[in-house]
Amino acid sequence: MGIRAKIEQSNPMKPPTMGEGNVDAAIIWDWINRCGLFFHHKNTPAENRVVSVAWGMSGVHTVHWLSANSPILESMSWNTYKSQLRTLFLPSDWEHSTRMDVLWLQQGSRLFVEYSLDVMGKNNLLAGTDSFFNDEFLRDTLEANMDRELARECNCENTNTIVSFRDWLDEVKRLDEKKHQRMEEIECTLAKINACMVANRSQGRPPLQPHNGMTSSMNDQTTLRLPKLEDSECQLLSANGGCFKC
Repeated sequence: MGIRAKIEQSNPMKPPTMGEGNVDAAIIWDWINRCGLFFHHKNTPAENRVVSVAWGMSGVHTVHWLSANSPILESMSWNTYKSQLRTLFLPSDWEHSTRMDVLWLQQGSRLFVEYSLDVMGKNNLLAGTDSFFNDEFLRDTLEANMDRELARECNCENTNTIVSFRDWLDEVKRLDEKKHQRMEEIECTLAKINACMVANRSQGRPPLQPHNGMTSSMNDQTTLRLPKLEDSECQLLSANGGCFKC
């Protein structure tokens, strides 16, 4: 794939520079945002924006394009410049491909907060184009591709009644973190049980030994018994179909 172009900007008061290398949609998005930061801090007039940053891009391909368009750079609008950059560097189907990436991304086993940031990050690459997803469509996409168990919990909690997209995101993140915490507790409980079973087997003992007043004191000392489960651990096993016999 080659080396990706690197963008540098010493401080917001200085225009960014882009070195030699491959340019993709993420790099163009970063370049546009850094330029916007520079315009904001320098109060750059709209008519001077393109010429104030355009020559900060190096690379044979870029310099050739700048030289060919030098006569019109001063009159070129910022929106036209952004469109020209994407045409220059990106494949003709980049919008469609990026849009499909947003639609196809699945949450899988990762946290919802990580998944949602990934989706919104890819959607940001489409900012300023007709392919950009608004909050309503983005919410539908996140909801359709989230973890199935999380989707069931969201349905039980009636998250569909939350109007604000940001409020909805916060509530789904909370439910997802709660779900992951519950699963970690279950795994911890099962690990404790498994460790005791392994220890019993290493002593040549059955998983559980009867323990009553007739058992000799020597037997009491050598028999390794499973510790009593705490109430919370019993509830977790019961709620998730766990076994109490082994």
